[in-house]
Amino acid sequence: MNSSITDPQLQNWENFCRHHAIGDWHGTWSIYDLEGKLIRHFQCVRSFQVSADGNEVNHQNHYTYPDGTTKTETFGPHKKPIIKSLHFNDSFSWGSTEVKPETMFFFETGFKHGSQRRSAVARYNTDASLDIVIISEQLKSFAQEFSSLPINQLINWKGIVTEITPDWIISSAAETSWVQLEELAKDYLTLHLNDNVSISIPKQIDSNKELFLATEWLVNPTLLLRGIRYFDTFGFRNFTLEVFNRQL
Repeated sequence: MNSSITDPQLQNWENFCRHHAIGDWHGTWSIYDLEGKLIRHFQCVRSFQVSADGNEVNHQNHYTYPDGTTKTETFGPHKKPIIKSLHFNDSFSWGSTEVKPETMFFFETGFKHGSQRRSAVARYNTDASLDIVIISEQLKSFAQEFSSLPINQLINWKGIVTEITPDWIISSAAETSWVQLEELAKDYLTLHLNDNVSISIPKQIDSNKELFLATEWLVNPTLLLRGIRYFDTFGFRNFTLEVFNRQL
Protein backbone atom coordinates (compact mmCIF):
# COMPACT_ATOMS: atom_id res chain seq x y z
CA MET A 1 0.00 0.00 0.00
CA ASN A 2 1.19 3.53 -0.77
CA SER A 3 2.84 4.92 2.36
CA SER A 4 1.11 8.27 1.79
CA ILE A 5 -2.33 6.67 2.28
CA THR A 6 -3.62 7.21 5.81
CA ASP A 7 -6.12 5.34 7.95
CA PRO A 8 -8.52 8.34 7.90
CA GLN A 9 -8.42 8.31 4.09
CA LEU A 10 -9.23 4.60 4.08
CA GLN A 11 -12.09 5.24 6.50
CA ASN A 12 -13.42 7.93 4.18
CA TRP A 13 -13.45 5.40 1.33
CA GLU A 14 -15.20 2.82 3.49
CA ASN A 15 -17.86 5.36 4.49
CA PHE A 16 -18.40 6.20 0.82
CA CYS A 17 -18.87 2.52 -0.08
CA ARG A 18 -21.00 1.70 2.97
CA HIS A 19 -23.47 4.57 2.79
CA HIS A 20 -23.54 5.93 -0.76
CA ALA A 21 -22.02 3.56 -3.34
CA ILE A 22 -24.81 1.08 -2.70
CA GLY A 23 -26.67 0.90 -6.01
CA ASP A 24 -28.89 3.18 -8.07
CA TRP A 25 -30.12 6.44 -6.57
CA HIS A 26 -33.26 7.57 -8.44
CA GLY A 27 -33.56 11.30 -8.14
CA THR A 28 -35.37 14.45 -9.13
CA TRP A 29 -33.06 17.39 -9.74
CA SER A 30 -34.87 20.70 -9.18
CA ILE A 31 -33.37 24.03 -10.28
CA TYR A 32 -34.39 27.19 -8.41
CA ASP A 33 -33.94 30.91 -8.93
CA LEU A 34 -32.65 33.25 -6.23
CA GLU A 35 -36.20 33.86 -5.00
CA GLY A 36 -36.69 30.15 -4.32
CA LYS A 37 -39.00 29.67 -7.31
CA LEU A 38 -38.76 26.33 -9.15
CA ILE A 39 -37.48 26.95 -12.68
CA ARG A 40 -37.28 23.41 -14.07
CA HIS A 41 -36.58 19.84 -13.07
CA PHE A 42 -35.48 16.53 -14.56
CA GLN A 43 -34.74 12.99 -13.45
CA CYS A 44 -31.39 11.34 -12.93
CA VAL A 45 -30.22 7.94 -11.75
CA ARG A 46 -26.83 8.10 -10.05
CA SER A 47 -25.54 4.55 -10.36
CA PHE A 48 -22.67 3.19 -8.23
CA GLN A 49 -21.21 -0.28 -8.65
CA VAL A 50 -18.51 -1.52 -6.27
CA SER A 51 -16.07 -4.17 -7.53
CA ALA A 52 -16.00 -7.57 -5.84
CA ASP A 53 -12.77 -6.76 -4.01
CA GLY A 54 -14.04 -3.34 -2.89
CA ASN A 55 -11.12 -1.54 -4.52
CA GLU A 56 -13.00 0.24 -7.31
CA VAL A 57 -16.31 2.02 -7.80
CA ASN A 58 -17.87 2.64 -11.21
CA HIS A 59 -20.13 5.70 -11.30
CA GLN A 60 -22.54 6.80 -14.01
CA ASN A 61 -25.29 9.43 -14.12
CA HIS A 62 -28.26 8.66 -16.37
CA TYR A 63 -30.32 11.80 -17.11
CA THR A 64 -33.86 11.93 -18.47
CA TYR A 65 -35.27 15.33 -19.41
CA PRO A 66 -38.93 16.42 -19.69
CA ASP A 67 -38.75 16.41 -23.51
CA GLY A 68 -37.77 12.73 -23.45
CA THR A 69 -34.11 13.16 -24.32
CA THR A 70 -31.53 11.22 -22.32
CA LYS A 71 -27.83 11.50 -21.55
CA THR A 72 -25.29 9.39 -19.67
CA GLU A 73 -22.13 10.68 -18.00
CA THR A 74 -19.38 8.42 -16.67
CA PHE A 75 -17.16 9.38 -13.74
CA GLY A 76 -14.11 7.49 -12.62
CA PRO A 77 -13.78 4.67 -12.04
CA HIS A 78 -12.89 5.69 -8.49
CA LYS A 79 -9.99 3.63 -7.19
CA LYS A 80 -9.50 2.97 -3.48
CA PRO A 81 -9.03 5.18 -1.54
CA ILE A 82 -9.13 8.17 -3.92
CA ILE A 83 -12.44 10.01 -3.74
CA LYS A 84 -12.97 13.78 -3.93
CA SER A 85 -15.79 13.88 -1.41
CA LEU A 86 -15.70 13.74 2.39
CA HIS A 87 -17.93 11.07 3.94
CA PHE A 88 -18.96 10.47 7.53
CA ASN A 89 -22.06 9.73 9.57
CA ASP A 90 -24.27 9.28 6.48
CA SER A 91 -23.32 12.74 5.20
CA PHE A 92 -21.09 13.85 2.35
CA SER A 93 -19.69 17.04 0.90
CA TRP A 94 -17.40 17.99 -1.95
CA GLY A 95 -16.62 20.87 -4.25
CA SER A 96 -14.20 23.71 -4.83
CA THR A 97 -11.47 24.01 -2.23
CA GLU A 98 -10.23 27.47 -3.22
CA VAL A 99 -11.86 30.75 -4.14
CA LYS A 100 -10.15 32.04 -7.28
CA PRO A 101 -11.10 35.21 -9.15
CA GLU A 102 -12.87 34.65 -12.49
CA THR A 103 -13.19 30.93 -11.80
CA MET A 104 -16.37 28.90 -11.32
CA PHE A 105 -16.94 27.89 -7.67
CA PHE A 106 -19.32 25.11 -6.59
CA PHE A 107 -20.23 22.65 -3.86
CA GLU A 108 -22.58 19.75 -3.11
CA THR A 109 -23.54 18.75 0.42
CA GLY A 110 -25.90 15.87 1.12
CA PHE A 111 -27.30 13.46 3.65
CA LYS A 112 -28.53 9.87 3.64
CA HIS A 113 -31.28 8.55 5.90
CA GLY A 114 -32.45 5.00 5.32
CA SER A 115 -33.15 4.58 1.61
CA GLN A 116 -33.36 8.32 0.92
CA ARG A 117 -30.84 11.06 0.19
CA ARG A 118 -31.11 14.83 -0.12
CA SER A 119 -28.41 17.17 -1.34
CA ALA A 120 -27.97 20.79 -2.38
CA VAL A 121 -25.71 22.07 -5.13
CA ALA A 122 -24.75 25.70 -5.66
CA ARG A 123 -22.58 26.92 -8.53
CA TYR A 124 -21.20 30.43 -8.75
CA ASN A 125 -20.49 31.05 -12.42
CA THR A 126 -17.87 33.34 -13.94
CA ASP A 127 -20.62 35.70 -15.20
CA ALA A 128 -21.70 36.29 -11.55
CA SER A 129 -24.84 34.15 -11.94
CA LEU A 130 -25.72 31.54 -9.31
CA ASP A 131 -27.29 28.13 -9.96
CA ILE A 132 -29.10 26.29 -7.14
CA VAL A 133 -30.09 22.64 -7.46
CA ILE A 134 -31.84 20.41 -4.92
CA ILE A 135 -31.52 16.65 -5.48
CA SER A 136 -34.09 14.33 -3.88
CA GLU A 137 -33.25 10.64 -4.24
CA GLN A 138 -34.25 7.18 -3.15
CA LEU A 139 -32.98 3.70 -3.89
CA LYS A 140 -34.53 1.29 -6.43
CA SER A 141 -37.21 3.52 -7.96
CA PHE A 142 -38.42 7.08 -8.41
CA ALA A 143 -40.71 8.48 -5.73
CA GLN A 144 -44.07 9.82 -6.82
CA GLU A 145 -43.55 12.76 -4.49
CA PHE A 146 -41.67 13.60 -1.33
CA SER A 147 -43.40 14.81 1.81
CA SER A 148 -43.23 18.44 2.88
CA LEU A 149 -42.94 19.18 6.58
CA PRO A 150 -43.33 22.54 8.32
CA ILE A 151 -40.41 23.45 10.56
CA ASN A 152 -41.21 25.18 13.83
CA GLN A 153 -38.15 27.26 14.58
CA LEU A 154 -39.29 27.78 18.17
CA ILE A 155 -39.26 24.18 19.31
CA ASN A 156 -36.42 22.88 21.43
CA TRP A 157 -33.72 21.11 19.43
CA LYS A 158 -30.80 19.33 21.10
CA GLY A 159 -27.78 18.87 18.87
CA ILE A 160 -24.35 17.36 18.45
CA VAL A 161 -21.69 18.52 16.00
CA THR A 162 -18.84 16.57 14.38
CA GLU A 163 -16.10 17.94 12.14
CA ILE A 164 -14.04 16.46 9.32
CA THR A 165 -10.98 18.21 7.88
CA PRO A 166 -9.62 18.04 4.31
CA ASP A 167 -7.17 15.34 5.45
CA TRP A 168 -10.13 13.18 6.58
CA ILE A 169 -9.58 13.61 10.35
CA ILE A 170 -12.91 13.29 12.19
CA SER A 171 -13.36 15.01 15.53
CA SER A 172 -15.19 13.72 18.57
CA ALA A 173 -18.85 14.70 18.76
CA ALA A 174 -19.67 17.72 20.92
CA GLU A 175 -22.89 19.36 22.02
CA THR A 176 -24.09 22.33 20.01
CA SER A 177 -26.94 24.81 20.39
CA TRP A 178 -29.77 25.37 17.98
CA VAL A 179 -29.58 28.52 15.86
CA GLN A 180 -32.00 29.36 13.07
CA LEU A 181 -30.47 29.11 9.62
CA GLU A 182 -31.29 32.77 8.98
CA GLU A 183 -29.35 33.80 12.07
CA LEU A 184 -26.05 32.22 10.99
CA ALA A 185 -25.39 35.20 8.68
CA LYS A 186 -28.14 37.74 8.10
CA ASP A 187 -26.68 39.03 4.82
CA TYR A 188 -26.62 35.55 3.22
CA LEU A 189 -29.12 34.13 0.76
CA THR A 190 -31.31 31.77 2.82
CA LEU A 191 -33.96 29.66 1.08
CA HIS A 192 -36.34 26.98 2.35
CA LEU A 193 -37.02 24.79 -0.68
CA ASN A 194 -39.05 21.71 -1.56
CA ASP A 195 -38.48 18.29 0.00
CA ASN A 196 -37.52 19.90 3.32
CA VAL A 197 -34.11 21.12 2.14
CA SER A 198 -32.81 24.59 3.02
CA ILE A 199 -29.64 26.49 2.23
CA SER A 200 -27.80 29.54 3.51
CA ILE A 201 -25.00 30.72 1.23
CA PRO A 202 -23.24 33.99 0.28
CA LYS A 203 -24.89 35.94 -2.51
CA GLN A 204 -21.46 36.17 -4.11
CA ILE A 205 -18.04 34.68 -3.37
CA ASP A 206 -15.11 36.82 -2.23
CA SER A 207 -11.65 35.28 -1.98
CA ASN A 208 -10.62 37.81 0.68
CA LYS A 209 -13.32 36.87 3.18
CA GLU A 210 -14.10 33.91 5.38
CA LEU A 211 -17.34 32.24 4.35
CA PHE A 212 -19.55 29.21 4.91
CA LEU A 213 -22.02 27.19 2.84
CA ALA A 214 -24.85 25.66 4.88
CA THR A 215 -27.33 22.96 3.85
CA GLU A 216 -29.98 21.37 6.05
CA TRP A 217 -32.57 18.64 5.69
CA LEU A 218 -35.57 18.27 7.97
CA VAL A 219 -35.77 14.47 7.77
CA ASN A 220 -38.88 14.22 9.95
CA PRO A 221 -40.50 16.32 12.70
CA THR A 222 -37.92 15.18 15.25
CA LEU A 223 -34.70 15.00 13.21
CA LEU A 224 -32.84 17.76 11.37
CA LEU A 225 -29.42 17.44 9.69
CA ARG A 226 -27.23 20.45 8.92
CA GLY A 227 -23.94 20.36 7.01
CA ILE A 228 -21.66 23.40 6.71
CA ARG A 229 -18.55 23.89 4.58
CA TYR A 230 -16.22 26.48 6.12
CA PHE A 231 -13.61 28.53 4.26
CA ASP A 232 -10.98 30.92 5.52
CA THR A 233 -8.90 33.22 3.31
CA PHE A 234 -6.59 30.30 2.45
CA GLY A 235 -9.37 27.99 1.23
CA PHE A 236 -11.53 25.11 2.44
CA ARG A 237 -11.04 24.57 6.19
CA ASN A 238 -13.47 21.90 7.33
CA PHE A 239 -16.94 20.40 6.99
CA THR A 240 -19.21 20.04 10.00
CA LEU A 241 -22.28 17.89 10.50
CA GLU A 242 -24.85 19.01 13.06
CA VAL A 243 -27.52 16.51 14.09
CA PHE A 244 -30.49 18.01 15.92
CA ASN A 245 -33.20 16.01 17.66
CA ARG A 246 -36.44 17.49 18.88
CA GLN A 247 -36.99 17.16 22.60
CA LEU A 248 -40.52 15.91 23.21
